[in-house]
Amino acid sequence: MRCYATILFCLIIGKSVISQPSVVDSFSQLISPRVADSFRQVLLQPGITGPERVIALKELSYNILFSKPDSAMLLAQQGKTIAREINYPQGEILCQASIGSVWWIIGDYTRANEIFLQCFKSAESTKDTLSLVWSLAWLTSGYRDEGNFQEAIKYCLKGMAVQKIWGARVWNTIMGSIYQAMNKPDSALFYLLRGDVDGGYTQVITGHTYAALGNDLLASEHYRKSIPLLFTDNNFKDLAYAYIGLARLHEKENKIDSGIYYAEKGFMIAQNASFKKWVYETGLILSRLYEKKDASLALHYHKLAMAAKDSMFNLQNITQSLSLRFNEQLSQQQAQTEKIAYQNKIRIYVLSAFLGFLLILAIILVRSNRHKQKSKATIEKAYSELKATQAQLIQSEKMASLGELTAGIAHEIQNPLNFVNNFSDVSNELLNEMKEELAKGNIEDAIAIAEDVKQNLEKINHHGKRADGIVKGMLQHSRTSSGKKEPTDINALCDEYLRLAYHGLRAKDKSFNAKFETDFDNSVGKINIIPQDIGRVILNLINNGFYAVMEKKNQTGDNYEPIVSVSTRKLNGEVEIRVRDNGNGVPQKILDKIFQPFFTTKPAGQGTGLGLSLSYDIVKAHGGEIKIDTKENEGSEFIVQLPIT
Repeated sequence: MRCYATILFCLIIGKSVISQPSVVDSFSQLISPRVADSFRQVLLQPGITGPERVIALKELSYNILFSKPDSAMLLAQQGKTIAREINYPQGEILCQASIGSVWWIIGDYTRANEIFLQCFKSAESTKDTLSLVWSLAWLTSGYRDEGNFQEAIKYCLKGMAVQKIWGARVWNTIMGSIYQAMNKPDSALFYLLRGDVDGGYTQVITGHTYAALGNDLLASEHYRKSIPLLFTDNNFKDLAYAYIGLARLHEKENKIDSGIYYAEKGFMIAQNASFKKWVYETGLILSRLYEKKDASLALHYHKLAMAAKDSMFNLQNITQSLSLRFNEQLSQQQAQTEKIAYQNKIRIYVLSAFLGFLLILAIILVRSNRHKQKSKATIEKAYSELKATQAQLIQSEKMASLGELTAGIAHEIQNPLNFVNNFSDVSNELLNEMKEELAKGNIEDAIAIAEDVKQNLEKINHHGKRADGIVKGMLQHSRTSSGKKEPTDINALCDEYLRLAYHGLRAKDKSFNAKFETDFDNSVGKINIIPQDIGRVILNLINNGFYAVMEKKNQTGDNYEPIVSVSTRKLNGEVEIRVRDNGNGVPQKILDKIFQPFFTTKPAGQGTGLGLSLSYDIVKAHGGEIKIDTKENEGSEFIVQLPIT
């Protein structure tokens, strides 16, 4: 179990295949003699060219992953090539995952997660249970170390659902490592104590957890227990992690020489194996410790740490990461939104043709005074049809905004549902333990477990109510307006639609990214409005703001930071809502047309020209006013003024 847990928690993966005996000999020096001899004998046999050779290359790659990641990459890449040539999907997935693990180990989490996601999809499509479980472990660790804890918990829960492959203890340790990375030591310890307590990786994470809880004695004990276990498993990545923990403890106690001793051990391992994250961590520790002894060495290690940080977190990695995180989310909402946009495009073309026909017809009717009565009836019929078409377009505009809101709401609701599922699984485990304790007659232990179950149920109830509130908000928006005004918290309404609009647009366009800000006047309180109607106004103005800043972003490049802000103020018996963007602004020559029906500056199919027109009518119906303040190349600000009573 310890071997499997170590491999699982550290995500051992790599890339390539070997055919020359001399190359095999060179790689065998990097791993334990027993493992090297076993797989080297397979590779040296001239007749072994099928799945056995792929597995041998994959296993060699795993065994040297934490000591020589560059060599592990070469081995796994060769294995992948052979697996593809002989049509061996499972071997190809495992070798491809080894490639991803090399990127993961050296700190390129974006590239690693892309590869892990490909492996997961391949395992699902081929219904390969073993590769599927491994893929879940890889994705969990990749997202955890990238800092995307929501996705990490999501894939860990999927792993727990198929835990028969490794057992619950392994997945408990993984979940504990996520909470430790989230700096939630109490939750981390809950899972770690139910995990693979004999594994070197578990000992390291438990040490960090006790350190976070302030129990330095237990932290040091677990760090020291982990070192021989990790050394035996060739797990130098987490061996460096253990030395980092010991260095921090000695630094905390102001034991400079001991801290330097352990930090330098971790630094040498990390630098030799290109573990960039640990080079950064140990470099900072050594820089702080040497400040009290040798200023030149302190500066030297600080420079090395900053170089490692720059290598890990360059702009390209951040951009790729943002794109990857939304690659799988909200696909149905996106498809629905695209369908509505296409239907609107067709309707606009039909309406344009219809209006052209009406124009020609009007000219003919004016010239044909003899058929005045007949022409009057024809025009009235055409006008009726035009009104019906306009009504359909207005409904399409509402449905398009509903699609955008649905995408945002789906993103918002995912988080509480993850917590509900998580605490439900934990409660089920606790109930099984409580049955065992009751059967043994341990009433006190059973009562303690029951208290844990009660707390979990309270958390499930809390997050369930959160999800219920989000769904009710969606239903309220989709419901046809009753025309009845009701007291509404305008600040909460603005904040809700800002977030939902942002997530909805992110679901439609994976490359979309903008900064949004709020400045709400708490003295505004509640005002009497029709919340569904004013919500549509706010949503339309915010969407227009995001569209404007992204259009400018595409024109100016990376030197421009797109910003959309929403603010409220209470002024002279009125509430003022301001939606501002720093886009290109509205040209003066079209400023007097923007509230006209069917006028739009967006390309065909991306807008009906009804959004601002409907917003204008809604605000007027509330006895308010909507205005615009704009400067070309600097941005625009829409101002909505509503009476308080």
